[in-house]
Amino acid sequence: MKQQQFKKTLLASILALTSGAVLSAPYEIVDLGGLGGNNSIAYKINEQGIVVGSANGPTDEEGNQEFKAQAVKFQTTENEALGILADGILSEALGINSAGVAVGYSNVLSVIEQEDAEPVIQENTYAVTFDSDVQVLAEKDGLSETRAYAINDNNLIIGHGRFDEDPDDGINAVDRGFIYNNNDQTYYMVPSLAGEATRQSYLTNINNTDKALGFSDVKVPDSSQYTIQSFIIDLNNDYAVIEIPTPDNRATFAQDINIHDQVVGSVFISGSRNNHEAFYYDAQSGANELTFLGFLRSDFTDSRARAINDNSEIVGRALASTPTLSEYAAFIYKNDEMKNLNDLIPCGSGWKLTEATDINNAGQIVGFGVKDGEIRAFRLDPTGGDVEVCETDDDTNSGGGSIPF
Repeated sequence: MKQQQFKKTLLASILALTSGAVLSAPYEIVDLGGLGGNNSIAYKINEQGIVVGSANGPTDEEGNQEFKAQAVKFQTTENEALGILADGILSEALGINSAGVAVGYSNVLSVIEQEDAEPVIQENTYAVTFDSDVQVLAEKDGLSETRAYAINDNNLIIGHGRFDEDPDDGINAVDRGFIYNNNDQTYYMVPSLAGEATRQSYLTNINNTDKALGFSDVKVPDSSQYTIQSFIIDLNNDYAVIEIPTPDNRATFAQDINIHDQVVGSVFISGSRNNHEAFYYDAQSGANELTFLGFLRSDFTDSRARAINDNSEIVGRALASTPTLSEYAAFIYKNDEMKNLNDLIPCGSGWKLTEATDINNAGQIVGFGVKDGEIRAFRLDPTGGDVEVCETDDDTNSGGGSIPF
C-alpha cells in the first residue's frame, strides 16, 4: 500500500510540474494561534470570517500561568484578548453575530469568611457580552451561574443558568435555558417540556429568524421514566414550542439550527458507553423521523454534529478508532456523505483535527486539533482543490484530544 500511494503522489507531482499547475487539497488549514499559551479553541465563525473562542496564557519561569483561559478574537494580524471580569481568572467567547458582538461567560472569585473556619474561595459565572468591553447581562431574580452560548443578528442571546423561580417553595434551583433580548435587557425563561419545576431545560443556539433551539427533560409516555427531547422555540409566534422527534425515547441533543430551520445534533445510542449518532432534521418538512448521518466507519460508533450552515453543510466530530481508544476526528457531511477532514487538508501539515465546531456560508470551518503536542484552534478555507494522496500510512486521522478547559 505504501508503494502504491508513493507512486500516485509521485505521478501527481510530475503532472503538476509539467502542466505548471499548483495542486492543492480541498482545504487550506490556518493555525489561528492563541494568547501565548499552549492551548486554544475556536468555537464560532461569523459570515465575515471573524472567529472567537478561548486560549490560555503564557507561563513564567516558575511555571505560573498568567490565566487559565481567556476569550479571544482570532485575527490575521494579532489575536485580541477580549477580557475577564474583575476578580476573575477565566472567560470564553462561545458565539458571535454579524456585527462582531461576541457572547460567552466569565467567572468571578470571592473570599467567603466562615465562623471558626478557614475562609473559602467561591466561584460564580456570569453570562457576558464582549463588545468594546466585558459586560454582564442584566440581573434577573432567582437566576445565577449563567452562560451565554449564541447571539443572532437581531441582538437576541440564548444561554442557561441556575434558576430558582420561587425561593419559598422549598424547591432548589435547577438548570434552565433563557432567551435574553439585548435591546431591552429582558428575559424569557424556558420551561421544561416535562412541565415540572424540578426538571431542566437548555438552549444551544438561535438563528436569524428568531428560532431558538434546545433540549429538555420530558416524561416518557406511559412510564415513570424521563428522557431528553429537543425542541425549537418560535419567538415570532408567542414562544410556540416545536418538538423534534425522539426516536425510541432516546435522549436527543440538538446543537444548531440554520436559516431554513434545519437542525443537527446527536442521539444517544442505547446500550452504549455514552456513544451518540449525529442526526439531521428538517423542521419545515413536518417529518416525524430524524435522518441519521452514520459514522466514519461502521465499527467507529460515535458521531456528533455541531453545526450546519445555510447550504446544509454539517460539521462535527466522530470516532476515528474503535470506541475503546476514544480517538476523534473532525468531519464534514455533505452530498449524503461523511468525510474525515484530516483527509481533506494538505499532506504533511502536522495537524490532527479533532473537532469541527462551526461552519459559515462561505464554507469556512473552525475547530480545534493537535499540532506539535498542543491543542490548537484552526480555520479551514475551501480551495476547490483535489484530495491529495499522501506518501505515508502513518495515522493522521485521529485527533485524540479534548477541550482542555
